[in-house]
Amino acid sequence: MGAWRRWAVVGALAGTLAGCGGGSGGGGAAADRGPFSIALWGDTPYTPGEAIAVPKLIDQVNASDAAFTVFIGDLQGGGRCDNEIYTDARDRFDSFVKPMVYTPGDNEWTDCHVSAQDPIERLAYLRRTMFPTDRSFGKQTLTVQQQPQYPENASWTSHGVQFVTLDVPGSNDNHIADPDADERNTPRGPTERRAAEAEYRARDQADRDWLHQAFAAATASGAPAVVVAMQADALFEIPAADRVAQRVDGFDPLLTALATEATAFAKPVVVLHGDSHRYRTDTPLVDLATGRPVTNVTRIETFGSPTVGWVRVTFDPASPTFVSAEPHSVLIG
Repeated sequence: MGAWRRWAVVGALAGTLAGCGGGSGGGGAAADRGPFSIALWGDTPYTPGEAIAVPKLIDQVNASDAAFTVFIGDLQGGGRCDNEIYTDARDRFDSFVKPMVYTPGDNEWTDCHVSAQDPIERLAYLRRTMFPTDRSFGKQTLTVQQQPQYPENASWTSHGVQFVTLDVPGSNDNHIADPDADERNTPRGPTERRAAEAEYRARDQADRDWLHQAFAAATASGAPAVVVAMQADALFEIPAADRVAQRVDGFDPLLTALATEATAFAKPVVVLHGDSHRYRTDTPLVDLATGRPVTNVTRIETFGSPTVGWVRVTFDPASPTFVSAEPHSVLIG
């Protein structure tokens, strides 16, 4: 088994982010605030063929100029959430020469109820296994700040840019509007659904608190941008009136908070995510309360199964667009 890094909870929420540092850009001195690139990937491997292709992806990233890599969640394609999916992922992640940061997806905890496993227990195990210290994965590591009680939520700076990860998985962020309503294709009952809803509400509030602290730190440091990484496609394009019926309203409090923070920040904000398995870059965020577009927020989604690929994301404070994306697919077989 390859060496793996342990992460730890450090400090109180406000205190940890107030001194945000680390990463290739350190504290963000003016001389460090030039252009730089990172690698973004996720939602793979789902099949044995994809698993064979992943080392090729890692080789491509290792040969690139990426300062670090972000894995956007989904360690597997569904099914049983056995311990091996986490330990196998640790070894993959430590194959990267430079730091590799991970934020969880639905297939490693939220959806484990389908195979009669407890998502809350799986999340607790994932936290112990994947996030026990403040060091990233990779042969070279990155020191991050972690949110107390939610160690998977991390924050750091690189080249002066504020980065933050949020545990926001697919499947409506684990939100269950009516715990007494029966579900299909799952053995869980009302008790388990009520526990899931309580977990969602607590974590959603923690996510929004962590997001606010990241923007506060960015404002205090004069950061040129904020980059938010999370797994879920929050279905930005679905209007407010339709979101409950389409069961995507679990993301609404976070999207509202993001719109508020980004509008006040008034500098570039980049949201990195996966979940829908298609590469794209656009500006889809609207303020759900007003319907107005939030034009300083750019969304970049990476590939997902059946495509194995990654995106080279370049940040350039001197560029009018600040961010650009370059897709790289990997041949399977």
